Amino acid sequence: MIGLSLLMAVVWTISRATEQVVLYPSVDQFGKPIELSGRLTAPADSARGIMLLLHGTHTANNEAPSNKPMYEERWFGKDYVLVMPDYMGYGATQDSIHPYLCGEFTARHCVDMLLAVRPMLDTMAVKIETDSIIIFGFSQGGATAVWCLKLLEERYAEQLPVKACYAGGGPYDVASEFDHCVQKNKTGMPVTIPMLVLGTDMAYQLGLDTKDYFTKATEKIDKRFVREKKQGFVSVWFRTPVHLLSHWLSKKGRDKSQPATQRIYEGLLRSSLVHYPIDDHPVGQEIICPSWRPKAKTYIFHSTNDNVVGFHNSEHLRRCWGELENVRYEFDKFGSHMKSYQRFSKTACKELGIGE
Repeated sequence: MIGLSLLMAVVWTISRATEQVVLYPSVDQFGKPIELSGRLTAPADSARGIMLLLHGTHTANNEAPSNKPMYEERWFGKDYVLVMPDYMGYGATQDSIHPYLCGEFTARHCVDMLLAVRPMLDTMAVKIETDSIIIFGFSQGGATAVWCLKLLEERYAEQLPVKACYAGGGPYDVASEFDHCVQKNKTGMPVTIPMLVLGTDMAYQLGLDTKDYFTKATEKIDKRFVREKKQGFVSVWFRTPVHLLSHWLSKKGRDKSQPATQRIYEGLLRSSLVHYPIDDHPVGQEIICPSWRPKAKTYIFHSTNDNVVGFHNSEHLRRCWGELENVRYEFDKFGSHMKSYQRFSKTACKELGIGE
C-alpha cells in the first residue's frame, strides 16, 4: 500500500509544470534582514488565479511546505498558482523559534513572499487569468489568513488585490483562548502551550525567564524546542499527550496577577486580532476591536464544539465585525477540529468550483 505522503508526492509531481522552493527577504523581530523560505507551484498551462495557502500548526520542520507537499494541494493545485510560506522558524530559519500565533508578525512574512514571487510569475509559461488573490487557511492558518487579509487590504490593495478569504477554526482571540485554558485547566493541543509562550517571548522581545512559566515536565524547554523541532518535534512531545494545562505551565505561569505572567499576557493581547474578556474572568478586561473591516469576500467557519480552538474566537470576530454583506459566517456543531476541517475545505472547494 502506498503511504499517504508518497501518494501525495506522486499526484503533485504529475500535475505541476512549475514548482520550486523560494528563498525571499524579510525582517526578523529586531527589524534586521533575514531570508525566509516557502514553496511555489503552478499548473501546466493556465491558472485561474493565485492562492496564498497557509498551513496550520506544525511541530516538526519536516512538515513545512518547502519540505513536504501540503494536503490541500490535491484540491487547489490544478487550478491555482500556490504560494505556501514556511513561516519563520521552519525551512530556511529552522534554527530559530517560531513566533507561534503572533499573527501580525507572521502575516508580514507571508505577504513578503507574495511580493517576492509576484515578479517571478510574469516570467513563467503559465497563463494566469486574474491577478486577484485567494487566501485559504485553517486553524493557525485561519487566523493567519485574516491577518494577511488585513495587511493586504490596508497596505497593498492595488498591488496585491484580494478576491476572497477562507478562514476556518482560527484562534483570532489568543488572549481569550489562554483564559479559557486557564479556567478549564485544559488545552486542546498540549504542545501549543510551550510553543505559545516561547513564540510570544521571541516575537515581542520580552526577555522572559522560562522558569517563571514552566513545570519540571517542560524544564529547559527553550533549549529543547529548536533541537526537537528539527529532529521530529511532534513525535517527542506527543509521547506524553497530557491535556492538563497544569502539566505544562506552573501555578505562577497560570496566574495573571503575577508580574511575569502579566508580561506574557500583554504579548498575547498584541497577538489577538480581536479580544473580548470571558464573562467570569476577573483579570484582563481589555477589549480589542480594530476599525478595519474586510472588503473582500470573506468566509469565516467554526465548529461550535471544536475541541482544539474554542468557538469563542470566531464568535468574538463576528461580535467585532457585525453583519457585513461580504462576510459569511458558518457556525454549528460540525464536530471536532479535524472533522470540521473537512467540511470547511469541501465548502471552500464548492464555492471555488473545484471538484475533489
